[in-house]
This record gives sequence, structure tokens and C-alpha cells, in this order.
Amino acid sequence: MTPSDLKRKESESLDNYLLRLGNNKDLYSINWQQVADYMNAEATEDFSESKWRKDYALIKRGYDLAVKSNVSEDEVLQELEDKTLEFRKERMKLQSVRLEPNQNLRLEARDELIEEKIINAIANRPLITVPDFYIKSNNVKSDYIFGVADIHYAANFKLLGWMDEILNEYNPEIAQKRMWDLLEQYVEQNDIDKINHAHLFNLGDSLDGILRMSQLQWIKMGNVDSAIEFAEFMSSWLNELSKYSALDYYSVSGNHTELRLLNGKRGDFSAENMEKVVSYIIECNLKNNNNVTVHKCRNHKYVDILGTKVLAVHGHDERNLSASLNEYPKIYGHPVDLMLSGHLHHTDSKTIGMNGLKDIEYIQLQSVVGIDDFSLKIKKTANAGAKLMVIKEGIGRVTTHDFRVN
Repeated sequence: MTPSDLKRKESESLDNYLLRLGNNKDLYSINWQQVADYMNAEATEDFSESKWRKDYALIKRGYDLAVKSNVSEDEVLQELEDKTLEFRKERMKLQSVRLEPNQNLRLEARDELIEEKIINAIANRPLITVPDFYIKSNNVKSDYIFGVADIHYAANFKLLGWMDEILNEYNPEIAQKRMWDLLEQYVEQNDIDKINHAHLFNLGDSLDGILRMSQLQWIKMGNVDSAIEFAEFMSSWLNELSKYSALDYYSVSGNHTELRLLNGKRGDFSAENMEKVVSYIIECNLKNNNNVTVHKCRNHKYVDILGTKVLAVHGHDERNLSASLNEYPKIYGHPVDLMLSGHLHHTDSKTIGMNGLKDIEYIQLQSVVGIDDFSLKIKKTANAGAKLMVIKEGIGRVTTHDFRVN
């Protein structure tokens, strides 16, 4: 016997190879564990010697029966290969059937765990002291839009420039500081304009989420934890803002808050979005605040503000904002005067038509997170900040205040 005898021959099937090793293991001076090692190496598997010994017994029995029936050796081996393949297919089917309930159980358990964490967070949330007064609406025929976008809470990074200077640094503490700075700038403008009411649009990507493995290096907390923490912070922030103006709070789903379950790709589970959880916790926290109305989170938010038809989207599904502004009214049968979006972390605007004295336009808002690796990749940047827009009845948007933060 030579070492080459132990190797699988070029034209030899796995079953033939197993049959030969099993028949000649004494001649080859090998045991069943060594047979298993040879077979696993050829099959790129990690089966036990018991599994290969049972397969051999099955093949050997069929071979011996066929020989007794005067069937040629080639026919025997071909029949054995066909039967063995059929047997393996059936075994794989059985394994799949057994595996499916376990997968379902794991999915159900994970969903229940997420649900339990959210329910517990809501049930055990700290009490918020809401203002004990109600801001009545006035008769002035103007209103305000306060727009924020791309807060990316839980992102944690330091972006350096060519000379190692800090282009932008961000973490949850900086996110909160920037939001408080925006509130302060709103209050300063309120001192001038005496803002009675504002529509606050959160244009999505409140959380950084986990879209790519590379994000794990700068994500400071997981999806559920960041959603709970941000919702608690935003509840306090809105509660403080409501001391100065009555508020309608709207949120839209972003791509970073989309749950990509079962290794799903973008859009596979578009309805599963953590922005909805954030909005729900805020609603529960502020249910006794008469100055805040929290609206249901949607992919598209359509609002009539003194006759100006406003459509708010995140922007990840819009390849061309001008085209979207043209097409949405045709698709849904509702006019759009002003389209608001975020997503690209920089500002842009364009007028594409007129509706009486109102312009038909889109406005893309800057982000709260500011410049990041995404901004550098698409080579479009802007200072972190938000916008406050004045809407007048019959005229639409007349003034925009840009708020900038460090």
C-alpha cells in the first residue's frame, strides 16, 4: 500500500471513496476515526466517525444485495450514489423542518425582548413636570415651521482634517448640547417674533442605528438603548420648548432607524423603524402637556399650514427632489407647495413653480450631526444646525432663519 491509495481518485465519488476505505481499512491500517478524517477533508464537513460508519454500513449493505442479484458493479455503484443522494436530501429536509421552529422561536424571543425593554422603559420612565398653563392660539395669520434633521443620536466619532485638525466631534453629550443651543436660538427669535405656535418637523435619522459593520467602531449604544435614551431626552427638550410656544411635533422615518432584520437589505422591512418607538415614548411622556401634540410617525408627513401644503420626508428615497416634488401630487392626488427633507446633511432649495402667490419649492435641511464620513464621501458639507421658517396665509414661506451650532 502507498500513501496515494488513501487519497480519493479523480473519478471516484464520495460514496465509492467511503466504500473503498471502509472495505480496506485493515489493509490500509486505519481506524474509523481516520476514515472520518479523510472523508471530512474531501467533503469539507466536520461529521463524526459514527456518522461516516453508519453511511458506510448503508452503502455496503446495498452493494452486497445488488451483487447477489447479479447486477454489474458499475450499476450497483450508480444506484448506490442515487439512493445515497436521495437519502441525504431527505435528511436535509428533516433538518430544515426541525430548524424552522427554532428560528421562529429565536425571532419571537428577540422581538419579545425588544418589546419588553421598550415597555419597561416606558413604564419606568422618569416623570416629567409639564407646564401648568395653556398657550392659546392667536389670530395672527402666520405660523412657524421649526425643522431639525439627522440628529444621529449615539454616533460617537472625531473627524480629522488634512492637518489633523478636528473637523467635527460628536457623541450623545454633544448632540444634547447642540439641541439645547438650538432651543436657545429659538427662544431668542421668539423674544422678537412672539411665536405663539410652531410645527416642529423631525426629518428622520434621529438615531445612528447600525446599517454597516464599520459603524460598530463609533456606535456608543445599541438601537433599543439609544432609542429609549433619545426619546427621554427629546421629551424633556420638547417639554421645555412648550413653555414658550404651543407645538405640533411630527416625525418621519429615516434609513438609519430602519431595522434590518434577518440580514435584510435596505427597504426589506421599511415599516420596522425605531423612529416610531421614539415618537411613541415621547407621546406617552407628554400626554399631559396641553401645549404639545405628538403626531404619528410616518414615512411621508403631509400637513396643511394656513393653506400651504407641506410634505415632509427624510430623503433617502428621493433621487431627485425636483422630480419628487413634481411626481408626488400626481401619485397621491394632493398638491404640495413646500417639500422638506434631510438625509444629505447639507442645505439646498429650489423653486419649481407657483401656486398663486405661493412658490412651489423644496428645502433640504442641514443636519444636527454636522459633517461626517458620509458628508466627506459625497463631498457636500454644511454647518450643524436647523431652520425656522415663517409661513403666512395665502403666501407660504416668507422668511427663513438659519440656526447654527458648534
